[in-house]
Amino acid sequence: MLLVRARIGLSTIHGIGCFAAEPIRKGQLVWVLDERLDSVIPFAELCTFPPPAQEFWLMYGYQIERNGERIIVMCGDHAKQMNHAAEPNLGEDAARQNVALRDIAPGEELTCDYYSFDLDTVRKLCS
Repeated sequence: MLLVRARIGLSTIHGIGCFAAEPIRKGQLVWVLDERLDSVIPFAELCTFPPPAQEFWLMYGYQIERNGERIIVMCGDHAKQMNHAAEPNLGEDAARQNVALRDIAPGEELTCDYYSFDLDTVRKLCS
C-alpha cells in the first residue's frame, strides 16, 4: 500500500509508471505490504487461474519467499506500475518496506530495483 500520494502516467522507462504526486523525503516510508489492499497468493495456486489471469499476475505481481513458501504479491494501488531502475529512488528495508533513498520531487517516477526483491526478475527484464 502506497503511503504517499502518487499518480500513474507514461514512463520513459517502460510503458506506464508510478509518479510521486507530493514531495518525498529521503528515508520516508513509501510503501508497505498491507493485505487489506494488496493481494497475496501462493505461487502453486497460479496454475488454477485462467491463462489471462495468470499472465496478469506474472506481469504485475512480484514473487518472494515467505515462511519457506513462494508467493506472488499484487499491489492493489498505483504501486503495481513501478518500474525497475539500476539506480532506483526507492529501496527495501529489513522489513521489506520501500523507503526513499533520496529526496524525490513531485512528478518524478518512483522506481525500484527488481533484482533486490522479485524472484522473477530475470524473466521480466530479459524476455
